[in-house]
Amino acid sequence: MAVTEQDWLQAQYSVLGAALIEPTVTPRVLTETSVQDYSGPCQAVYTAMQKLFSAGKPTDVVAVADMLDGLYNSFLAQLMDITPSAANVDYYIGTCKAQAKVLAIRNLAGNLANVGSVDQAQKILDQANGIMAQKQGIRVVTMRDALNKFAERAVKPKSYLTWPIPELNSRLYVEPGDFVILGGYPSAGKSALAIQCAAHWAQKKRVGFYSLETGDEKLFDRQLSMQVGLSMDKIKNNQLTEQDWEAYAAASGHIAELQLELVPAAGMTVMDIRATALYRRHEIIIIDYLQLIQSTGSSRYEQVTNISLGLHTMAQSMGVTVVALSQLARAGRESGSPTMASLRESGQIEQDADLILLLYLEDQDKMDGPRIMRIAKNKEGTCPSIKLDFDGQRQIFRKASGDTAAKYSSMGRKAKRQSSKKPDAEQMTYDMLPSDTPLPDGWDAKLQGGSS
Repeated sequence: MAVTEQDWLQAQYSVLGAALIEPTVTPRVLTETSVQDYSGPCQAVYTAMQKLFSAGKPTDVVAVADMLDGLYNSFLAQLMDITPSAANVDYYIGTCKAQAKVLAIRNLAGNLANVGSVDQAQKILDQANGIMAQKQGIRVVTMRDALNKFAERAVKPKSYLTWPIPELNSRLYVEPGDFVILGGYPSAGKSALAIQCAAHWAQKKRVGFYSLETGDEKLFDRQLSMQVGLSMDKIKNNQLTEQDWEAYAAASGHIAELQLELVPAAGMTVMDIRATALYRRHEIIIIDYLQLIQSTGSSRYEQVTNISLGLHTMAQSMGVTVVALSQLARAGRESGSPTMASLRESGQIEQDADLILLLYLEDQDKMDGPRIMRIAKNKEGTCPSIKLDFDGQRQIFRKASGDTAAKYSSMGRKAKRQSSKKPDAEQMTYDMLPSDTPLPDGWDAKLQGGSS
């Protein structure tokens, strides 16, 4: 059923009429709608209610009429007459907001038909995405509600995001609504690790891989190498053997069933990614990489800050997991061990993220050597580090054959302190020479204070 201007007006009248009939619903009306959801005299009435409520004054029809200097007395009476009761105020609010949104989008569509440039069109599309992304009404949880919900949750099995490297499952507790950062220097392998994670998660979740740097064909080549075990050299040079094609055919059914979508995202804004993710129903959003997202701001720092805030808000408002790759500043590369401060161009990233993983070469001069994955921030757990082996030909990360990189973990530091302690005197043993062993020539004089 098409929405008309009259439908929207009727919804506005019903919301305001309910608030005038029963002033106790006014707080709900003021928190769940905004002045943009109304038009004409309804905006004046809403603004009067807002001012009265903010001042701690009554919001009944007499107070509202007085605030409006008696100019809308007849209109206020009509609002109360056409609204049978305040019992259905939730329905009225939902209808008012939805119809205001539809009509706003319709007006923007009319403007879009008359644009003269791509930039003008992009601005209008950004406005439309902003309208679609408007937050829902504020939700307040009392302590009684929280206690009851916890009792319900505590008896149900917990389900967290699993990882393709099993050793991470007992350390990372990622849920829908979390914002995860995977940082790394160029060529550390963060894109390959993200693709490996995407394929793993896509077995059970709808995953959108938004690449602002690499084309979908190159991304698929990497995934195919990982899934089938084909070397990247063979794939890049079209040198697959008959045996390789048999392996390809055997794995194709599994690959086709993965709920993974590759999205070339060059030039996209956070709003563009959000709109696409909503349309494609993505439950996990992977972005490669954060600093390439288009954003507004007077400086690069401000732009990256806005991107981080936007992704964090998107994760929470949509109830999805957002994993964003991030470049690390070159300044910390020489030290070999990056920190959260190494995240490039904005300190906002480390504030917004629920989990930060930093991936880097153990030895910066050995490109084929092991990697270290450092858990730099973990709101729900500890922050150890893990040594990983990377098979570049097959684009696969695995835990290194040795133990966790203990020197970066609290357990490792404790072990190091213990190993550096001097043993007790009674436990110390020495290989002593016999007492009658002759001294080398000249040493008897040295022991008596002489010189050689």
